[in-house]
Amino acid sequence: MKLKILPSLPRLLSVILLTGILYTLPAPAAHANILGDLYRGLEQFSELPDQVNDLQDSYHQTVNELEQTKDKLGQTVGELDQTKNQLEAYRSENTSLQEQNRQLTLMIDELRDERAARESYIHRLKVTAATGLGLIAGYFILTRVIRLGMRSRSKRGDRLH
Repeated sequence: MKLKILPSLPRLLSVILLTGILYTLPAPAAHANILGDLYRGLEQFSELPDQVNDLQDSYHQTVNELEQTKDKLGQTVGELDQTKNQLEAYRSENTSLQEQNRQLTLMIDELRDERAARESYIHRLKVTAATGLGLIAGYFILTRVIRLGMRSRSKRGDRLH
């Protein structure tokens, strides 16, 4: 244990020596001015009501500012509630509009399909009508050609006989 104290012994001795020197140095003399101290004390005491009044005014001003801030906060909370209600109304309206949009899209798709089916039907009717007219016209033309052919053969046959 003695070995642990030996390395710090010079430091310890220097601290003790320095402390002893500081206590032996002369201290500055105190001035005794009782009347000046009394006057300064009375002066400070007479200024206390003004300081108290200033503190009260500052307190009242702070209370007023706090009340104003509280009122503004209440207004802001009310506005926030209104905004929340509007936001929920907008969300609800948006949901219903999305549903209407979906229904309109389905209706448009159905109308488009019906139009395509109608155009296809009209096209088939046109093709059928054109084919029918073509067949009728072909029938009349063919019958005329056959009649002409038969007439010319029968005229040729009459000449031969």
